[in-house]
Formats: sequence, structure tokens, C-alpha cells
Amino acid sequence: MSTVVDERLKRLRRELDDHTRIADRLGLDLERPLRSLNDGYPENAVALVGKLTEKLLKELWRHHGVEGDPSTKALNDLVKRCRPYIRSSTVLDALDDIRRLRNRSTHDGYDISDEDGLLAVRRLVDVLVWFTDTGSAALLGGEPDVAPEVAGRCEFLAGLHVTLGYRQAKRFVLSPDTVYLLFCRESGMRLEYVELMLSRDADDLGTVLTSHGGELLRTRLPKLTRFVVVDDDGGTPGALHQLLGTDFRIVRYDGFLDTIVNLDTHLAGLADSTAPDTTPAPRTPVVATVLTTDPHTGEAAVTDSGDAAGLVADLARGSANVLVTGRPGSGKSTLLWALAADPAIRRFRFYFDLGLKPKDEPFSEYAARLLAPAMASDRSRAYDLFLYLIRSGTALCVLDAVDEGVPEPSPTGFLRLFTDLSAVLSAESAVVMSSRVSFLADSPQVRQLLDSGAGRSEQLVEQMYANGVDPSRVPHFHVVRLAEPAATPLERRLTAELGLPPGQPLADILGTHLTRTLTEQGRPELEQQLPATLGRAFLADRTVFSLLDLHRELGAEAFTEGRLDPAACVLAPLLRPAGPDHVAFVHSAYQELLAARYLSDPAHLAATANLSDDVFLTEQVRAFLASPSGAGRDDDEDGGLVRDDCVLPTGAYLVGPAERLLIRRIERPVRFDRRAVTVARYRRFLNALEADGTSRWDHPDQPANVTHRPWTDRLRHPDYYENPFYDDHPAVCVNWWSAYAFAAFEGKRLPTSLEWEAAARGADGRLFPWGDVPDSGRINCADAWVGHPVVTYQAWYEDFAGDAVRRAGATPADERPGNRSPFGVLDMVGNCWEWSSTTLDDSAEAVICGGSYDNPMRAVQTSTKGVYRKRGGSNAVGFRCVQDIDPADASTTARAGTATALAEGTTA
Repeated sequence: MSTVVDERLKRLRRELDDHTRIADRLGLDLERPLRSLNDGYPENAVALVGKLTEKLLKELWRHHGVEGDPSTKALNDLVKRCRPYIRSSTVLDALDDIRRLRNRSTHDGYDISDEDGLLAVRRLVDVLVWFTDTGSAALLGGEPDVAPEVAGRCEFLAGLHVTLGYRQAKRFVLSPDTVYLLFCRESGMRLEYVELMLSRDADDLGTVLTSHGGELLRTRLPKLTRFVVVDDDGGTPGALHQLLGTDFRIVRYDGFLDTIVNLDTHLAGLADSTAPDTTPAPRTPVVATVLTTDPHTGEAAVTDSGDAAGLVADLARGSANVLVTGRPGSGKSTLLWALAADPAIRRFRFYFDLGLKPKDEPFSEYAARLLAPAMASDRSRAYDLFLYLIRSGTALCVLDAVDEGVPEPSPTGFLRLFTDLSAVLSAESAVVMSSRVSFLADSPQVRQLLDSGAGRSEQLVEQMYANGVDPSRVPHFHVVRLAEPAATPLERRLTAELGLPPGQPLADILGTHLTRTLTEQGRPELEQQLPATLGRAFLADRTVFSLLDLHRELGAEAFTEGRLDPAACVLAPLLRPAGPDHVAFVHSAYQELLAARYLSDPAHLAATANLSDDVFLTEQVRAFLASPSGAGRDDDEDGGLVRDDCVLPTGAYLVGPAERLLIRRIERPVRFDRRAVTVARYRRFLNALEADGTSRWDHPDQPANVTHRPWTDRLRHPDYYENPFYDDHPAVCVNWWSAYAFAAFEGKRLPTSLEWEAAARGADGRLFPWGDVPDSGRINCADAWVGHPVVTYQAWYEDFAGDAVRRAGATPADERPGNRSPFGVLDMVGNCWEWSSTTLDDSAEAVICGGSYDNPMRAVQTSTKGVYRKRGGSNAVGFRCVQDIDPADASTTARAGTATALAEGTTA
């Protein structure tokens, strides 16, 4: 063994000697791994460290009453289940390293080096240091002479200083209510000390000091390191001063943290950067709908609350996690700021606006950057301190605008975000997040994460485990959806400030504010530049700007007298600080309005579609585009936007779910069937089939033994294809291969899923073919059959899956003329899913679009997609066809479309 290794072994042996109390209590032989290393068997040392760690974690398991029997658990399971009860990130990292080394050593042929063995022992020491230096009863067993409340406080304060890099030098139990602690750390060439005398009250402390002659804190240590921490500092402060001298501070226990980090400074600094509608408390009660999940049964329930602020405050006082959702301006930030500003909610409170976090900056770095100015010293440990307080179970962490902090609005982006926040989400403290409704609450992937039921995929569970998130503990989120009144708090405030008549759309209110601000600043002409600069920047995911950026993009005239100062910018009333010399809009809706104005130019929309796939739109940008006036529009009453020729022109279209809106181009015009293929039309195809049920129009890759005759044994009505009563109903129980062959039979094809969605949404990307306002009278879906909105799966199961599902079914393809797209195509959402020609990773499956009669309305929008096996046949799946049009003839064909009956599927 080398001299260097030998010296390291001696040092580790000395450090392990400091933890004999834990070793004696749990029967641990801490010397054995060192002997194995000394004898040249590092693999045995790693295995022994793993065994010792298992014993430690089993004791921790029992101490905290974790459900189950730890005696049969392996190291991986023990680490997973004990993780939520460990406050120290250093200990968690050490456990992960031990587990990794142990797992490596179990693989045959893997060479375990001396360095691996030394690392395993070093990480074991890191685990032991925490529990020894904090005096944790979890492994040390506790001190019988100390009152439990005092012991708990000693452990908390000790953990606080260990987190900041100190080690415990001395600990004296002076009475059941009074303990002396001394901490020390190396800072360069100096030694820094902190002395604490912790007591329940001043009288007991005075008695203890009198009995010791008042000498305990009269040392030669550096000044300003001595604290007397008491509950009641108003008892006999004069007497304490006489006993102790002058080199100490008397601090209440609840206020001791202020000597390390000033959370009031942290919150006050953020107050300056919050939106103008973010006041310390909501002006009027906000009505909310609350979605909760029973942690035992997994069943969801929906209730109404007349006071969202009071409801969220009550949840935050416990260990509840809350997701507050609502449309822009609904008061989410107001509610969350009031929560963080209220000292009665939680002992420690943190507020982070993720809308200001750069997308490429990890949350740990962002949080540390915001907290560092509030640290009294050693700012490099700001995030470690934050995590310690979060894991202590005494903190509230407010994460505002989570939807704006996601790296990308996709399932992958969701998981990356939650991975980044995993240390916070898996803690014992309360976490309150805010997001727009469409981004999180309506995302199936994130609902799986927020719900505690069995809907989580195995892949998601493994990703959560791999990133330190225990799925059994993360989280039981309560979803609080703020109501959508006639006017949101933002709209009401701006309407009053601007003197506008009530009931104005949000787009008009924000536009008036922009215009008036620039006019008052004497620069009204700048408004024409904003869409191409700040609006386009929003599409490139730029929401924070340096003053130099604004000067460069808007020109010197955007600053009064050319001064590069936030107050001198002509947009100053609409901006908020976002770091040194950086600003952002006071509300993202302003920049979203500018983005919508930019995209309203067809040339800009087309140019944006040609950019990379990383360009996403928010739901609010789409809403502004779909309804520039800000109101939900019924385009049946707007003849300028409605065509009736069923032709989808070339151009750029908004597609995708609300959390991942994209702009995509249609390169060739196509004419859609006005209606889904009906039984009568499909019957003509049946009459042209070969004897074996195939045809000469079959797909070249069609598998053997596929017949184009419907699955009569699956039909809800056996005579569906024979009874003339059903002639106008959609052709269902038809597989994808049959739909393909039928389209070829008529000289057509199946639409791609992109074409289908573009035809349903129109140029403005509406949520429903008729507009953005839900209307169960226009659509065949579960809500229409039960007579009220269906919100949760349990509600669907109870209200629809019984009697309603027996009554429900597909209805005639032209029964609902109000369910019409801007191009004249009928019944594209609800009634029946429709096959598309698009396949994904599995060539045996194809994308289906639009939802069906047995889905709730929230699942039958123009962006609704699903995947179904190509050989499948269902009463809820039909199809329609499209016909390619020569681009040169597209305009002529389009004009003639309503006058010429090209096919039954195209004419009304």
C-alpha cells in the first residue's frame, strides 16, 4: 500500500473515532472497512461500508416510523424510503455515492480500486458527521436529561451550522432546558467560532449561569460569535448582562435565523419586482374550484370555494402542496405574494418568480443568486441553507409562474423541470406553485405526476427515483383553479386606472395601456416597432431584456435624454426589474399581445413556421390571435373568416396541445369531405369487395387475413350496415387498412394528422371548430349525454359509465351544423374519432383525431389526438377522406367548391 493511501487511512481512522457513540449504540464495527483496505481488499471495504450504511438507514427507518419492515430491504430501497427524512444534501449525496460504489462492486469483473474503497469510507464519514454533529436522536438515541423540545431545537440549530460548514466542537447539557454548543470551521488560515447557549427561558438560563459563576461565555474567541438563544428574552435581560458581560447577543429562538439570512430582505427585494397587480393581499375574494385527490383511495373530488386566498393559506399551513391555476390576470401572483408575505403562514418563507429565471440556469443557481444578497455571510452556501430549511418541514416555498420556467413545453420539459425542483418537491415543507391552466392542470403527463393514483408510468417512476423524488411522497397536490369572472383582477385594475368602460376585452385593455403610455412619454410612433422587436423576441423565448438590448432594438429615442436607466425608458410604467440592468414586462400578457400582433401578419406567421421546432406559442398568444378583441368568438357570425368549400389552403397554422403550440405549414391545398364517411357511402365500397373481403385498392403493406367488412360482433347495433335508419351515421368498426382502401376506392386518401387539425382549427388556431367558447349543444360528447360538465375521471365513471353510456352513441354525421370548422367541414370534434394517415414510432398504430361521444368535452378539442392500433375497430372510431388539389387550380377550385357537388362527402 502506498504511503499516500496509508496516510489517508490514518486520517479516516481518526475521524471515525469521533463517532464511537453511534457505533456503540448500533453495534457497528467501523474499523473493519479500514482493515480490508489495509489488507489490499478494497472490494470488501466497499461491501462493508454498504452493510454499515444499511444498518444506519434501518435505524433511521424505525426512528421515523416509515411504513413497512426495513429488515428485509436492500440498500437501494433503504436509501429511497429514508431520503425524505434527511435534511442534509451532503448526506444525500454521500448515500448516493455509497449506493453507486456498492452496486458497481456487485458486478463480476468490475475492478474496485483502493480509491473506490477510500471514497466509500469517506462518504460513510460524511454521513456519520451529520448525525454526530447535530446530536440527532435518530442515530444517537437522544439525551434523557434534555427536554424533547430543547433537544429538537439543539438538533435544528446544529444542523443549520453543519450545513454552513461548521463542525461541533463542544456540547454541554447544563439543565433539561439549557444546552451549550460550540461550533468551529476553517476559513482560509483562520478558525471561525460560533457559541450558542440555548434555553427555554431567561430565568432557567440565569439560574444555570449563577451556578457556574457566569463563566461559560467568557472566552477569548472572536467577538460577535456568542448568542444566547431563548424563548423569553424579556424576563431578566439586565441580570443576564451582568452575568455574561457584553460580547454576546440575546436572540429569540424564532428570530435566530435572521442572524444568518434575512428573509425579510429576500421578500422585500422581490416585492419591488412583482407585477403591479401583485399587492400584499387580494382586494376582493377570488372564487376557485378545488381538485383534491384522496391519498388513500386515489379518487379525485371537485369542490367550490368562495375564497381562494383563505383556502390556499390553510393548505400551506400544513404540509400540503398546491398548484394554483388560472388564466392571465386572474390573480395568481397576487395570491402567492400575499401568501409569502404573511408571517402567520409558515416560519420560513421563500418566493421565486420562475418567469425571470433564464431557461438554461438550473434552479439551484437561480435560487442561490436570489438568496445570496440576504445572507449575512458565506453567500456560497445560500442554496444549501435554503434546502436545509425546506427539508426541516418548517418552510413555505412559493414558485410563481412555473409554466414560464419550463425548459420547453413538452412532456420531456415537464420532467426536466420537476427533476430540477425535485429537492424542493420531495421535502416536508409546503410548496405552492402557480401556472396557467392549460400548461399544467390540463396536461396528462403532469396530472400523472400531481395525482397520487396508479396512473404513473413505470418510466416516470424510475425517472423520479433517479432524480431523488420518492413517488410515494411526491406530492398530493391540491389543484386550485381560479374562477374566470367577467373581469379578472388585472382587467378590473387596468380598467379603473385607464378610465375605460367595464367589460372591455383583455387585448383592448392592454393595447390601450401600451398606446397611452407611449403617448404620454411623447413616443407614440414606437408602438409600431414593438411587435417586430419585443413580440418576435417572445417567440424566441426572450422575456428578460438588458437596457442595452432595448437601446439597440428600439433606438436611442426609447430613452429620455438618452440615459440608459430603467426610469428613463419610455416603457418604464410597463416594466419591472429582473436583475442588475435587466427588465421584463410587469405581466407576460403585454409581450404575448405584441407576439400576437407580430403573427397576425401572414408573412410573419409563415416566416415563424420556417424557424426551428423550438418555437412554441403560449395559449394566451393563441387566444389573442384567435380573438383580437379578447372575447370568445363564434365565427358562424363572422362571415369574413368562414369559408364553405371544405378546402384547406396552403399556409401556416397553429397546431398542437395548449402546452405545446406549434406553427406548421401546409404545403399543398386539399379538399376535405364535408362529413365523416357514412354507412351509405361505405356500403357501396362493401359491394365492390372481393369474396375474401379485400380489394384492389388495398395498402401494399396490408397484413394477411384483414377484411374490410366491419366487425359486426363489435357493433352496438348488429344491423348497423343493413338498416337504412343508419345510412347517415358514421361508418364505424372500420380498421385503418379498410379506411385507407375506401379512400383509394373514391380516388382520395386519408388526411395527415396535421392536415386534419389545421382544417379543424382554422387559421386562428381555435379550440373548437366554431371558436373558443365550449358549447355542449354543438357537440356529441359525454357532457352532452349527462347534462353537465364532466371534470374528473371519477365523475365520468359515476355520471357517464352507467346509464348514460348505454344511451350514448354516434349520431348522424350532419346532425350538428353548428359543429363546423372555418372551412365548412362538419363534426370534426366529438361523435367519432377519425383515422389519419400519420403513424408514430410503431408502424402498427396510427393517430386518431377529435375525440368521440364517450369523451368529456375537455378531451374533444381541435387538438385532441390519440393512438389506436391499425387492426382495431371501435364504435367510437370513424374516418373521412381528403382529395389533393393542384396548387395552380386551388383558388378556382375553392371558388367553385360550394357550387359543384364533387362527392357526397363534400357537399352538405
